[in-house]
Amino acid sequence: MNKNILSACLSLSMIAAPVALAGAASAADAPEREAIERVAPEYPRGAERRGIEGSVRVTYSVAPSGEVVNAEIAEATPAGVFDRAALSAIEAWRFAPAAAQTDGHSYELEFRLSN
Repeated sequence: MNKNILSACLSLSMIAAPVALAGAASAADAPEREAIERVAPEYPRGAERRGIEGSVRVTYSVAPSGEVVNAEIAEATPAGVFDRAALSAIEAWRFAPAAAQTDGHSYELEFRLSN
């Protein structure tokens, strides 16, 4: 990270992250799965240099092993800027094992620079 100090805030107080990240989980139809490990996304350097902020909503399933599978971008603003960082982070998350795969998970990552 360069001179910009990035802050983190997860609305569910799940982790403290070293990048500008605020998140909101939404899994109304998905069974609750306990997060064991959440990885904060890296702020893309090009976006940081240009002062771009945005958000990405990712939908995903959690395999019985606890690995994230079928992660997809549901919505991104601005489109294409933070997609790769958001997917890489969410695909690295791990959840408690369960008897079956759970589908319908959704998480919104907000990328914000602090002054």
